[in-house]
Amino acid sequence: MRFIAGVPARVRGGSAMLISVVIPARNAAATLGECLDAVRKSSYPQVEVVVVDDCSDDTTASIAQDRGCQVVCSASNLGAANARNLGANAASGEIILFTDADILLPPNALSRVAAVLADTTTAGVVGLLGPQIRFTNLASQFKNLWMYYTYSRLAASTAAREGVGLFFTSIAAIRKPVFEQMGGFDTNYQGTSVTEDIEFGQRLLTAGHRILLDGGLQVEHLKHYTLRQVLKTDLERAAGLTRTYLRKKLEPQSRQAGEKYYASVPLTFGLSVPLAWLLPLLLLLALCTASGVWLAIAAMAYLALLALNLPFLFVLVQQRGLAFGLQSCLFLPADLWVSGLGAAWGIVDYLRGKRY
Repeated sequence: MRFIAGVPARVRGGSAMLISVVIPARNAAATLGECLDAVRKSSYPQVEVVVVDDCSDDTTASIAQDRGCQVVCSASNLGAANARNLGANAASGEIILFTDADILLPPNALSRVAAVLADTTTAGVVGLLGPQIRFTNLASQFKNLWMYYTYSRLAASTAAREGVGLFFTSIAAIRKPVFEQMGGFDTNYQGTSVTEDIEFGQRLLTAGHRILLDGGLQVEHLKHYTLRQVLKTDLERAAGLTRTYLRKKLEPQSRQAGEKYYASVPLTFGLSVPLAWLLPLLLLLALCTASGVWLAIAAMAYLALLALNLPFLFVLVQQRGLAFGLQSCLFLPADLWVSGLGAAWGIVDYLRGKRY
């Protein structure tokens, strides 16, 4: 495989489409080298790699330069959305593949992307996090398997064959003319953000572009989570998703444009949130009144919460065993409760005029 730094498509050899892998990176020295080495092992013949050093304080830029990548340096911290736009602007390929500095692509990933996009009616393709990661602690496994379950479930659905309204940038490819036509990622997302890719996917859906979700296009996430980090991430994600939903549904400009909202989160997860909020109140009532009735109602609410999420829990047991599944049953209500708090936070933000 060749790394091509900034070589225009018209002067490359061979007939394969040039794929530009764009990686935004800020203080990513711990994982970027392994990420780029995985791209090097690609079986696809025509690849360039553009790393956007988003004002890092470490050796991110030199790691990319040492591996022959095109490096675009930002003088200030732009955030993921703006950094990806900057990388896409520097890319020469017909296809832009976005990934992150803590993602490992399998050797066949780019070939798989090219095969899907050989169909000219398809504007882009997204993949998902695979079920296997190197970190064995509860938080890392729970978060990774949640993402795996959510997207693999969508990929297996009949509706997904017609296209999806998401653009999961751990592994997402798009034709460059389509990306440019859409204006790239929304530059209103500043600094650290977790929903700019979801918003872009919804705009693609609204514009009628066909984005396929390939369940076999799986990557490894080099992310270690603590329980606190999982809760913090899901809090911020829920707030961001809520603000996005309210913009799409309430803003006059969005309503006139007929902008669509596409939910990747299972409906049963959303239905579980009120139960997660109700559960501690019922337990408190049982404690204060010493009443077995309230305790029984709390037990029923907890069992209902688990029943609504049984498909996800089944995947956890299938992938990691019964003991892990039981531990997850204890953590799941807390994660649901925090997600509900994030949704409330998003509503308050919107009412106060914060749209992003």
